[in-house]
Amino acid sequence: MNNRVSPIGLRPRGFTLIEMLVSVAIFSTVMVVALGALLSLSEANRRAELLSSATNNFDSAIDSMSRAIRTGINYHCGAGTLTATLDCTSAGATQFAFLAATGNETVYQFGTIGCPNNVGCILRSTDGGASYASITSPEIFVTSLKFFGLGAFNTDNIQPRVVMLISGYVVVKGAQKSVFNFQTSVTQRFYDR
Repeated sequence: MNNRVSPIGLRPRGFTLIEMLVSVAIFSTVMVVALGALLSLSEANRRAELLSSATNNFDSAIDSMSRAIRTGINYHCGAGTLTATLDCTSAGATQFAFLAATGNETVYQFGTIGCPNNVGCILRSTDGGASYASITSPEIFVTSLKFFGLGAFNTDNIQPRVVMLISGYVVVKGAQKSVFNFQTSVTQRFYDR
């Protein structure tokens, strides 16, 4: 250090090289921590938007299914002749058919073939099961879909209804999954008695 006194009796003004290096190192450390927090926050926001988009798509698909089932008639739960009414209360079924308000024989089922993600999705047919299309987005991986139908017969004095149990997950990042289990009940709007 320079211990000489200036002509007016004060030390020379300014910073030493060591002081500059220490301040730059502290500033760099603070900036790296702040940048890491900003990137982490940005990634969390991206995952939240992806999850929100997938949830909105899933809600829309379930709402569409519920609306179509509610206004349909001649419920058929399970395999067999789709135009014959059939309950499935004990074990449930992966397929549910009905005559839609539009007059089309509509079928909903769980499937893996024809799904955009090759894991599982909800498939819909509006031509009596001749062709199917996925109603869930590729981000939604459906692992299980069960229908439980009751009251399909007009003579049983029970208002027709179906319960849907859906399980699956949404891939948020890499191997991180957000698992969902969903249950809803739909009652036929047309009074059966």
